[in-house]
Amino acid sequence: MMTGMENPAQALEEARRAGIDLDLVDSNLALTYEQRVLRHESALELVWALREAGAVYEKPSRPVAEIR
Repeated sequence: MMTGMENPAQALEEARRAGIDLDLVDSNLALTYEQRVLRHESALELVWALREAGAVYEKPSRPVAEIR
């Protein structure tokens, strides 16, 4: 059974064909661990803010705090 690591060039080409943005992967891997964590936390905060805004907009039958 081949894992794809036997031929890295082929694995990269398959990833590109699958639509994976390898430039984005490379730029993220160039960041330090701490920088990646901060970006993740920032994105997560945005997700929660958008969920809360959507819940307020839709006027749910349950409190927004229960969404988290």
